[in-house]
Amino acid sequence: MEKNNYINGKQLYFGISEGIKNLLDYQDKLDEINVFPVPDGDTGTNMCFTLIPVVEECDHLISDRVDETLDVIANAALDSARGNSGTIIAQFFHGFRRSMANLQVASIDDFAMALQQGFKSAHDSLLNPEEGTIITVMRDVASTAIELKEQDNINYIKFMNECYRSAEESLQKTKTILKILRKSDVVDAGALGFVLIIQGVLNSIQRGSQIQSKHLNISYDHEKVEALKKDIDFTITNRFCTECAIEGSNINRNELKKLIKHCGDSMVVAGTASRVKIHVHTNEPSKFFKICNAYGKVVDRKVDDMTKQEHSIHHIGASSIAIVVDSGADIPDEYLNEVQVVPVRYSFGNQQHIDRVTQSVSDFYRQMETDSNHPKTSQPTPGDFKKTYSFISSHYNSIISIHLSKLASGTYQSALNASKKNRLKKIEVIDSASASVGLGLLAMYAVDLKQSGKSFKKIISMVNQKKNDIELYAIFDDLKYIVRGGRVPSKIKTIANLFRLRPVLGVKKGKLKPRGVLYGKSRVINKLAYFLSTKIKNEPKYRLLVAHSNAKERGNKLMQTLITQHPNIEESYLLELGGALGAHAGPNSLVVAFHPIDKL
Repeated sequence: MEKNNYINGKQLYFGISEGIKNLLDYQDKLDEINVFPVPDGDTGTNMCFTLIPVVEECDHLISDRVDETLDVIANAALDSARGNSGTIIAQFFHGFRRSMANLQVASIDDFAMALQQGFKSAHDSLLNPEEGTIITVMRDVASTAIELKEQDNINYIKFMNECYRSAEESLQKTKTILKILRKSDVVDAGALGFVLIIQGVLNSIQRGSQIQSKHLNISYDHEKVEALKKDIDFTITNRFCTECAIEGSNINRNELKKLIKHCGDSMVVAGTASRVKIHVHTNEPSKFFKICNAYGKVVDRKVDDMTKQEHSIHHIGASSIAIVVDSGADIPDEYLNEVQVVPVRYSFGNQQHIDRVTQSVSDFYRQMETDSNHPKTSQPTPGDFKKTYSFISSHYNSIISIHLSKLASGTYQSALNASKKNRLKKIEVIDSASASVGLGLLAMYAVDLKQSGKSFKKIISMVNQKKNDIELYAIFDDLKYIVRGGRVPSKIKTIANLFRLRPVLGVKKGKLKPRGVLYGKSRVINKLAYFLSTKIKNEPKYRLLVAHSNAKERGNKLMQTLITQHPNIEESYLLELGGALGAHAGPNSLVVAFHPIDKL
């Protein structure tokens, strides 16, 4: 930006980029003071995730025209919008963009009106706008800008300096408006993010001067904030931070807001008539997505469990090492609470789901039996992992990420690609060479090692050794599902049916392959137990996981039979088989995994 009364598109982009870079420098601080609307410690992460693409991916798209530049910025922010604060700032840029439509350059008058329209757009995107938040600061800055544009002989330097002064004063007042901010004596995290962007813009036109940075008071008592995060005021009533985008034509955002307002709280509806981004905290993600489906194609679904995010903030656990898995891992609940899960997605025709979130496991198998569309799974994208890693890196010192076999899924590669772009140096992505309960056992082992105090490098070494000890076997009630999924040729099913054979599949070197066969259709559980007994030795103690697909009684019978035959099975769990492998297994199938228990 230059020291005159007009700016072009490239100058505007440079200023906004400097503002975003300034925000990035304070990401961790924003996460630390994030206590409203819920203490999930991700305001800085979400705002940065929303705006990083503007800096990293848009430079080559910028033109001299202000309107074209803002089209690029607003669209990039909306596409990447994450969380309450990220969606609000994306909508601010959409309002800012609309105000400058058809402009080649922007005067101070234009800029002031754009700030006003940006505020109104962000305000209208909220169901219940709260004073003492980013919205308050946006309003105060816009009001100041409208007053400033009437002054004679004002230039952009003075204009932005006064806007920044107004923003900083408004930010400090947020401490006195919201009850929880008064108790914790911190400013609103989202509001601070907005002020940092304005500060960065100001820095871009005050080259060599950093005086304004000294005036931004963001001091806080870390211990006081952490203590208050456990206060009763922070009870999370709506567990899932849920988001999606709707693509369609003439989407009525006001009507949509009225329909989904009963789904939960912290709702933000941002975007245009052809693409809308929605954020809401809810206990019923599936109900929310069903409503959205009525307005167009629903894409970019995201569901985060905020109770896990809150635990991360409090650093529950024996160390600062985070364990990450994908939802292809079938894990007991007591261990599931100790890991971060990146979900696999699947679809029945045009009906999309997030594994274990938007549809229960039992409903998944019931639909498999009645729907002519075979479920198709899709691996998490690098963006999914990037979001998870970015959040974790604000609360942990290192990450161990364990995933589906790279020979069976592209999930491992997505995680690996995302890890290369993460700021943490200590991040390791491990190919489990397994799936389902096999992957689950490996993740449980990693959690055990972490809780026993093992180091980052030691856990990696021992997990890589342990995956060679894990054995996984599966028996499918009907091979038609794995044939439909293209994993087994149809002739195998024909031969098995003709000769009344029941193949036993197993993981070998990362691939699911035939490992044995059961003859006849009767007494299948007893026959499978006998087959598995030949794989379990008498000496070591074992941990056993059995997963079933809507076949709890059969799964329990198999598990109890094995326990009776092998008293050295010290730990055993009966689980539901998730959709990642279940899409190929089909209903009434069983998957078993076990390994010798080590002395840690």
